[in-house]
Amino acid sequence: MKTHYLHLLLVLLLLSSPCFAQTKEQQKMIDKALKMRDSIMQSAEMKALIEQANEQQAIIELNKSTSSNKTAPTPKIPHQNNAEKYTLMSDTNRKLIGWNNGEADLIFNYHYDMRNDQIHYVLVGKILANGTIKLNPTATVPILKPLHNFKNSNNFYDIHDTNSYQYENKEAGFKLNSYLLVYQNNQKIGMLTAGNSAKVTRNLLTPGNLYFGDEGYLISWVYVDKACAIKAQENWKGDLSNTGVPLIVETNVSYSLFLNPGWNLVKTDVIGKYDFPSKPIEDRSRYKKHLHTSISKLPEEVTFYFRK
Repeated sequence: MKTHYLHLLLVLLLLSSPCFAQTKEQQKMIDKALKMRDSIMQSAEMKALIEQANEQQAIIELNKSTSSNKTAPTPKIPHQNNAEKYTLMSDTNRKLIGWNNGEADLIFNYHYDMRNDQIHYVLVGKILANGTIKLNPTATVPILKPLHNFKNSNNFYDIHDTNSYQYENKEAGFKLNSYLLVYQNNQKIGMLTAGNSAKVTRNLLTPGNLYFGDEGYLISWVYVDKACAIKAQENWKGDLSNTGVPLIVETNVSYSLFLNPGWNLVKTDVIGKYDFPSKPIEDRSRYKKHLHTSISKLPEEVTFYFRK
């Protein structure tokens, strides 16, 4: 991949040079560079990288808008700190407190079309006008990647040795999202996550917060086209600093996912934490254990979090 980046940089330098008259040899170099650029941009490796980057950027932008939108309506919910107060939470009836956006669709996105800058998705439920969340995922997801690709696209980034992954039926089609997008009139208005902690459901979707030690769980939605499984177990010790100053911790990560054809749920528990009160805020805590398990239904006490 580093070679591709070097080639692409050379291409861009060539193409950004002033367009003076070129010698035949210079023109040959430019023609070769153009072909190289097209080849690189059409490669499966580069497409996958760009697609993953676009998905991560979409999550980052949603999280930024959550923390910076000071005019968003704020429900009066106890036990929320400043980082969470612009998040709408559901009550015990799975109804969002303070919801005033009208009816909205809950969608599961499965593919990003770079050419048309368009997200492909299926409908999995609705938020009713009164804020009640209704989930009923029954649609087939038409574009999937093989299960064994999970080791290269795991957004939790908590397994360091990819040889730790073991698969059953590794060619099965697979797609996991730890959030649902909220749409109105075919326009994205926010994101819905499920768990028992506003911090955890935010941390595990935010690249800079993935290793924080706030305890709780997050629910992910998974679609597979065949019965399959992912198993992994890793004890690891190393640097999990966000600031550049080494922060050496020991972690344990376990995956025990047994998935049936169609829709599945995965519960990710953050268990135990290290506290570093004298460190900068980016390094104040780290998790001790991540436990990923497949579950048959949403926990009764689950809370939904809407971020605009």
